[in-house]
Amino acid sequence: MPPDVWVENSPADEARGLDRELKAAIDEAMKMLKAAKPKAANHDPRGMSARASSFRCRGRYGNAASVAFLAFVIGCSGGGATQPTDNSVARIDVAPPAPLSLASGSTASLSATAFTKDNRSLGASAVSWSSTNQGVATVAGGIVTAVLVGTTTITASSGGVSSAGVIVTVSPGAASQLVLRTQPDGAASAAPLAVQPVVEIRDAAGNVVTSSALAVTVTLASGGGLLTGTGVATAALGVATFTVLTVTGIVGPRTLAFTAPGVAPATSATFALAAGAPTQLAVRTQPVAGTAYAAFSSPAAVEIRDAAGNVASSTAAVTAAIASGGGALGGAATVVAVAGVATFTTLTINGTAGARSLTFTSGALLAVTSASFNVAAAPPAIIAISPSTATISASFGSNPAGVNLAITNTGVFPLTNLRVQNVLYNPVAPGGWLAATFPSGTDAPATLRLTATSASIPLGTYTASVVVAGDGAAATTSLTVTLVVSPVTVNTYGTPANKVSIVNIGSTIAPAVVTTTSGAVTATDPTIAFISRSPATATVDATGRITAAAIGQVWVAATSTQSNSDSVLVIVPRSTGLILRTDLTNYGYHVGDTVTVHVQVDTRGTPLGAATLTFTWPVYIGSGVFGALQFIDVNTTASPLAPLTTVDQAVNVMRITGASVAGATGVVELATVRFRVVRSGINALFVNAIELLGTDLSNLLPTATFTQYPVIVP
Repeated sequence: MPPDVWVENSPADEARGLDRELKAAIDEAMKMLKAAKPKAANHDPRGMSARASSFRCRGRYGNAASVAFLAFVIGCSGGGATQPTDNSVARIDVAPPAPLSLASGSTASLSATAFTKDNRSLGASAVSWSSTNQGVATVAGGIVTAVLVGTTTITASSGGVSSAGVIVTVSPGAASQLVLRTQPDGAASAAPLAVQPVVEIRDAAGNVVTSSALAVTVTLASGGGLLTGTGVATAALGVATFTVLTVTGIVGPRTLAFTAPGVAPATSATFALAAGAPTQLAVRTQPVAGTAYAAFSSPAAVEIRDAAGNVASSTAAVTAAIASGGGALGGAATVVAVAGVATFTTLTINGTAGARSLTFTSGALLAVTSASFNVAAAPPAIIAISPSTATISASFGSNPAGVNLAITNTGVFPLTNLRVQNVLYNPVAPGGWLAATFPSGTDAPATLRLTATSASIPLGTYTASVVVAGDGAAATTSLTVTLVVSPVTVNTYGTPANKVSIVNIGSTIAPAVVTTTSGAVTATDPTIAFISRSPATATVDATGRITAAAIGQVWVAATSTQSNSDSVLVIVPRSTGLILRTDLTNYGYHVGDTVTVHVQVDTRGTPLGAATLTFTWPVYIGSGVFGALQFIDVNTTASPLAPLTTVDQAVNVMRITGASVAGATGVVELATVRFRVVRSGINALFVNAIELLGTDLSNLLPTATFTQYPVIVP
């Protein structure tokens, strides 16, 4: 049975306007409604209606409440069905919604309430919080904590629904620490730091407190020395900038300490203090002398220092002078410093024995004077000649080249005024054949030049003893000179008839080898060896026989270890075709000679119908070895081709043009040219062709051989 609800209003309830009967009826109806809530698959709206029909409410409003409840149930069931309640979040409100301004390190509380779409409050149990920039401010459970200066937005969310953002602006907190913005660097003693330190005043979170105007004090934290400059810097916008800070002291590592009232101090990174600008000289190694005119046994070493006594990295020149005791300095008295140190390794004291001191200067730097030291008397000079003996070889009838020897002082005292005191000849006659001079001067070290005049001396061996003296030397020195007058030996390879030869490929020639001594033919020089300068063009055997191998020109030499060398020139033409040549078989001439040259074409059996040739020789340009030949004339009367010639002496080119209807064969002469040898030098004659035609007008030029002939004038 459904419960009976029996409630009556008392007179007091009536007086207060409280209807207990109606409230009880409604409460009972709600209980029944909850009891009749549909259960998934066994939902029965009719059972719910039947249950509602058994509801009875007694009292003044019993029937009315029963009727109202029944109507409510029917309405809620939608004609027999019950709808569920929608508790999803539709909106979230954050309080307070206004923007927040917080100092770093402070907090603020926010609350959030979620509402359904029918505006029913769901409280804050399902709400989560977030900050768009947690570096600026964090939020947890609605508590906002300010961190770094900046702006962020705080939002409450549930599912896909978020509240309107609360803007939070964070400003610096209270000053709590000093932090180096710019580390000190570039320190040289007694000079302002190249990089001056800059210090920030920060709060606990590391924000620069721009409102701070604290006075920051700097001191040396480590390394020692003297710190000068701006020792206290007042912060502007939370930043203290130091200027002209200077550290003076011994080179090495340093750190600076920074303090300000009420905040944690800071210490800089370690920086190196280098030497400052040079201001003075100091003696690192005191000089210790041995004897006069000799290098110091312990040479002086002088440092270039800054005001604090550090060795400066300087390359300045330091000059030494005698401060006391007299005499003169020898060796290098001015030395360029290396890494700030000048060492006088070659310095000497030249003078008598006794006490000395040195003074050292370098520009405007403070000078320094050494401690006193003693100089001993110098041992005498010693004349040394190298080599200790001399041999001069001369060919009979000629004077040999001079011989140079070196004179040095192996003693200590200076060796000056060198001179030849005497020359003793053995045998006594002939005498006077040797001259000894000093071309580089008479103070050691010096050069002794020996010159023999032997053209009129008979064959044989002669000696002379040269006595050399000099100031400062305790004794003279003698030099033995040997003169050997030998017969003149000359090796000749080839004769004037074959010093220049044209040799066909595969053919051989054997130029004669003749050795003469003093003009008389003697046994062949046993040291002769034959060398081809181009074995690919022509080879030579041990006897001097030459075999042509390939087209070209090659020098073949007969060399000797005891006499002169001599050479022949071999011209190797093509196997077939014409040869443009001359009749020259010799290349050696002398100034004043007349050289007659026959310009020829060897047709080698091919009839020659027409030819245009050029014959050239070097032009004299006023200097050098070229231009030894002077053109005299040209004659073509002996040529079967009746050639015409033109000569351009500005460039030394002769053009020869001739022709024959019948043709010419054999060795065909084109022109006879004469030259006069006017100066020494190395020259050459060149024979080239512009056109070569056979009697059938065939082109003979591609297979022709062109030649050139040396002319050597000593």
